[in-house]
Amino acid sequence: MPGSTASMQQVDAMLSSPDPDSKPFFTAADLVIAFVGGLAALTLYLLTLAPTISGEDSGEFITAAATLGIAHPPGYPLYCLLGHLFSWMPLGTPAWRINFMSAFFSAASISLAILTVIYLTRNRRAALMAGLMLACTRDLWSQSVVAEVYTLTLFVLAASFLTLLLWSDRGESRYLLFFAALCGTGITVHNTMLLILPPAVLFFLHSEYKAKERTSPALLFYACCCAALPFLLYLYLPLRSRANPLLDWGNPETLPLMLRHIFRSQYAFMVDQYPRDLGRFLEQLRVFLRFAREQAGLIPAVCGLTGLLLLLRQRKDYALFLLFSLLLIPAAFSFWQNFEITREWLWVMRVFGIPSWYILALGCGIFLHRLSETSQKMKPFFWLFAVSFILFPLVRNYRYNDKSDYYWVEDYARNLADHLEPGALFISESDHASFSLLYFQAVLGERRDVENIRRYGYLQTPLFDGLPKELKEKTGAFPPRRYDAELIAWLLDHTTRPLYVARPRPLPSQLFARYEACGPVFRALRHGENFSLPDTIRTDRRNRSDDTRGDYTADAILYEESMNRALRLFLSIRQDGTNPESVKAEVLEAVEKGLYHYTRDAAALNNVGTLVARCGYQAEALAYFEEASRLLPHSPEIRKNLQRMKATGDLPAR
Repeated sequence: MPGSTASMQQVDAMLSSPDPDSKPFFTAADLVIAFVGGLAALTLYLLTLAPTISGEDSGEFITAAATLGIAHPPGYPLYCLLGHLFSWMPLGTPAWRINFMSAFFSAASISLAILTVIYLTRNRRAALMAGLMLACTRDLWSQSVVAEVYTLTLFVLAASFLTLLLWSDRGESRYLLFFAALCGTGITVHNTMLLILPPAVLFFLHSEYKAKERTSPALLFYACCCAALPFLLYLYLPLRSRANPLLDWGNPETLPLMLRHIFRSQYAFMVDQYPRDLGRFLEQLRVFLRFAREQAGLIPAVCGLTGLLLLLRQRKDYALFLLFSLLLIPAAFSFWQNFEITREWLWVMRVFGIPSWYILALGCGIFLHRLSETSQKMKPFFWLFAVSFILFPLVRNYRYNDKSDYYWVEDYARNLADHLEPGALFISESDHASFSLLYFQAVLGERRDVENIRRYGYLQTPLFDGLPKELKEKTGAFPPRRYDAELIAWLLDHTTRPLYVARPRPLPSQLFARYEACGPVFRALRHGENFSLPDTIRTDRRNRSDDTRGDYTADAILYEESMNRALRLFLSIRQDGTNPESVKAEVLEAVEKGLYHYTRDAAALNNVGTLVARCGYQAEALAYFEEASRLLPHSPEIRKNLQRMKATGDLPAR
């Protein structure tokens, strides 16, 4: 058929390498291929997009975007403003719309990756294959189907990488100014952009050294202005905080409070909360090497690095910029966060490597190009590598990243809300509890009578305005959890509102207070206070308990449920005088079930050991602490618990 043949010729011409001497940066065919690659990625993400809130900071970011609230430090003003625009889409739920924003910017990043490889290699086939492989990588895909900041971060980084490349070739001022504006914008999105600045500055200085004409001081001044201009976005914080949205983290209405929020003062303790040494740092870097292997497989990771090394022959300065950025990002985050090798920390840290996996994908495109250019005999190997680079991560990562039927957090929040009395005070212990309840209240307009005192990661309520001066000074602006018991006791003694906690804390004996289990939470009862379960109790769940697909939050919810069963038995021992031996088998069965769901992680084992010790089962507690110590031997808390159990056979109340 002549028409069909002509169509095939057009497709082949579009995929063939463009003329390297052509003046435009990109031809129409280049742009079409980039669009097709981005559209393919967007289709994949829409098929696996979460329909509602999920784990991580999802509930918080959806709430901040939908209501123009203040997110956790540093506030993420650009994300909130863009998310608010997406929240007006006439499709899906508010949560789905913000989730879609993540998919959109991820797909746009794929298009930029394709254009970057095309520019470096003039090979559309290699660029398209590298872009599709990037779309299927584990961590980028995982962040493309939930509400988070990392795909917007990657989009700005990808745009800056391409803009810097165009400036280095053309030397036109507008590209330098646009790059500077992207840098400033990127910093307001996420601090990852700060890590790109050292490689970018070195790249600029090297380009200046080679240039026949130096960049004028006036242009550098304008570039600094372009970089500084996006910081005006932070004016969003005091302007919106003055409107008192339901999500008003840090209340940054004044200049000191705004600066405290931007500079993340709440998290200052993280810098030195764990010991530092070279061995620990190297172990953290090995974790990122494992993450790199898990994205699309070991072979694509090696090929990506090989491609970047091959680029040294063609564009030494840009190759060094990419390699420096590739290595600096995981190294800086390892030093910055100084994370523990626990499941929760690994879950938190793996997303920070996404820009590095983006750079490796560019390297894969360069590798595929060189492979296709070697000889005609290597053409079959090109297609073998290219197809396997896409199919392997697509098949391996699909089930893990398919959130199309993910209702774990929404069902958890519904169950939680149904167990709280009208006008209750609630003290959560996890982000999935705090942020899901926040979403229900601020976005869906449900249970606004409930006040979650720890919605910002620390206990905060207007009721604390009446705290004694001594207690207020001792606990500080961000009360650490070691003061929870004192603050809970004060609330019980100075308010009459129902008080619920996710985890019981010891109470002063003079209060004559106790805890009563109530579904997923515990009701703190004052002396002489009567209590009955709410009429409506929701315990159903749309997702199967034996099919979490490795999702951290789902496993954490199941672990929490098992630990709550053990806590009920513990309270029966401490408050009701139950014989510990009569419920020992039930306690150990419950905690073991929790460990089965969560995995035998050092932090989880330490928590289990603490609970078992409080129940009076010294031998079993000692075994849990010893197992935790073998997994995380340098942990001060685990070491202290182990030493105390060996010395006294008991732990202090907390």
